[in-house]
Amino acid sequence: MEGPAIYSFAIQMIHKEEIYCSGAFDGATRKKSTYISQKSVFLRYNGAGNMSKGIMREKIRKDDFLRILSTETLPYETPLIHSNDGFHKNIKDGDKNEIFVAIINNIIKQQNLKPTIPYKYKIRKNTTELRTLAIIHPASQLKFVEFYKKYGKLICHFCNSSAFSIRAPYKVASTFFYKNSWENISEFKRGDVSNVDTDQLTKHSSSYFAYRGHDRLFKFYNSKDFLNIEKDYGIFLCLDVSKCFDSIYTHSIAWATKSKENTKSNLRITTTFGQVFDSLMQQSNYNETNGILIGPEISRIFAEIIFQRIDSTVEQRLDSLRPSATNGKDYTIRRYVDDIFIFAKTNEHIKLIAEIYTEELNNYNLHVNRNKVIQYSRPFFSTKSRVITETNFAINTFSDNFLDSRENNERLIPKRIYNSKKLTKSFIDSVKSICSSNQVDYDSVSSYIISAITNRIKKIINIKTPEEIEVTSHYTDALDTLTEVLFFFYTTAPSVNASYKLSTSIILISRFTKKYLPEHNASINQRIHELTLQLLTGDLIYFKSTTRNFVYLEALNIVLACSELGVDCMLPTVVLNELLTAQSSYYDLMSCLYYIKNLEAYSPTKTMVERGIDLSLRDLSDLLTNTEKACIFLDSISCPYLDDNRKSKYIKRFYRSIGQKIPNDQQINGFLKKALTMPWFINWTEIDLLNMLEKKELKEVY
Repeated sequence: MEGPAIYSFAIQMIHKEEIYCSGAFDGATRKKSTYISQKSVFLRYNGAGNMSKGIMREKIRKDDFLRILSTETLPYETPLIHSNDGFHKNIKDGDKNEIFVAIINNIIKQQNLKPTIPYKYKIRKNTTELRTLAIIHPASQLKFVEFYKKYGKLICHFCNSSAFSIRAPYKVASTFFYKNSWENISEFKRGDVSNVDTDQLTKHSSSYFAYRGHDRLFKFYNSKDFLNIEKDYGIFLCLDVSKCFDSIYTHSIAWATKSKENTKSNLRITTTFGQVFDSLMQQSNYNETNGILIGPEISRIFAEIIFQRIDSTVEQRLDSLRPSATNGKDYTIRRYVDDIFIFAKTNEHIKLIAEIYTEELNNYNLHVNRNKVIQYSRPFFSTKSRVITETNFAINTFSDNFLDSRENNERLIPKRIYNSKKLTKSFIDSVKSICSSNQVDYDSVSSYIISAITNRIKKIINIKTPEEIEVTSHYTDALDTLTEVLFFFYTTAPSVNASYKLSTSIILISRFTKKYLPEHNASINQRIHELTLQLLTGDLIYFKSTTRNFVYLEALNIVLACSELGVDCMLPTVVLNELLTAQSSYYDLMSCLYYIKNLEAYSPTKTMVERGIDLSLRDLSDLLTNTEKACIFLDSISCPYLDDNRKSKYIKRFYRSIGQKIPNDQQINGFLKKALTMPWFINWTEIDLLNMLEKKELKEVY
């Protein structure tokens, strides 16, 4: 199928709702209904008019509303081991044990739910700034399940009023897609994701809704839609909303779905969609009305509804001018969450549209960051785009030196490397030159390089039998070289997203060599161990912050991935202790406990962790409202690495806090045995980090 034909075919199928298509369309077909989510890919246009092969799909149980817990209420940036899988399962199929029922009814299904305090933690946004994310209390998360169940279609309605948005839900998802690159390495997973039952598939679904548009902004810049816009309009203006989520006033959701005047004249009415949504967002954020929680998808949907109203008002105002400014003729606008892109033919139109958009944003207490307003003239080629293009060429040149492509680029076969150090240095020097000539630092390219190399590692290990390995040394040399490059660029500019990619590579290389190159597994693992030690004791330490509730995810995730290397490659106690502080929060405590388990060598570290947990759970009077305390409590009672006496004390404190009769020791001991098989947010014994990383990639958004 050629380019125009494949677009025509895609549009027909979209209207039949039989498949989803990624990308956007141009010309006469440029309607808001034709922006279909990249996240829901089945048919993919690859620039040559071909459909991508090997992308599989499974049906999702649309009546399982609890899957909302897996897709809508958690931030993307969490430790590898953290998810809502156990939470989902316990709510759906929970045990009938008396203590378990008391926990469910009093902590999760509270009858008179009070405003809850989210667990807010900080991560690195870049080398100089922090970003605050939030985990919503389990009880509040369950309230959002009820909200989606009742108002799912209305959410889609309010997210389909703007022709400008390039990322918005348009219907409840009915199909789950998983990516070809992960299917190629399925043999290295513990448990076959492609053959699990429906309940497990819902845990892997990327979102509750099917989305139109693009799940990542760079995909818009690479789309046919962007090329057609550049052809039609000569001027491009970028507007950035300053501290968007921190500035959103929760009551403005009611203004966006009704009107400010209507809402204020009917204050006694509290049952409309907007008012219910407003109430839930407040309740989950300790009744705060200024600002919404950052991280969960539900917050992006909240913001999207408000922005869609702003979009529509801007278009109406421009259309009412005399002479009018017509969308699709004089100008066009694309908006990705809070990033606004204005395209026009004249500077007069650009200035007018920017003024109107800024004014409408101000009506919702949102403001344009004047320092980030950027205007381009054709060609629309930013510094960042140029850097990525040049870096991509450098990566291809580097890998072509020692990797041959086979099977339509599904496999990469290593060739002989004559001088690994020289090859690595040459590549690093080329990237240095690119950064220097464009006056950018490693932050601009590091994550991209790590992602590109991780994808190549997936293709190198894409074999089915040992006989496919032609020369063993070629594989070990290639993996060693790529590992060196991965750690170099991660050390220079660590990020949470890059930590997931590096963790994927660490686990895949270790499992691949163990299965196909067992005689080299120990040396490969040892090299990864050495590089990890250099990482954790070197420059990475300078990225740590003493800010309260700072979670060093860039380090924690690599530590967790290195648990795959075996007991011979465990990290020194002093390194783990450095990751913990006197103010260690939930994620630090649980991640460290997961890594050290019951290993005797880590007894002093475990004592530190136990003290931290004891301190957190000393007073459970606010357990029903404090998210961090609730999560520590639930994960601790299911943890096999904490002794039963300690966990028994936590159970008794819980019963005192809710004013109920404390069960006897026999009842508590019986429950604690069952609790080991009912994990909540951390699956202590049966987790497969590779599956967790796959789910991270599926949820990668924003």
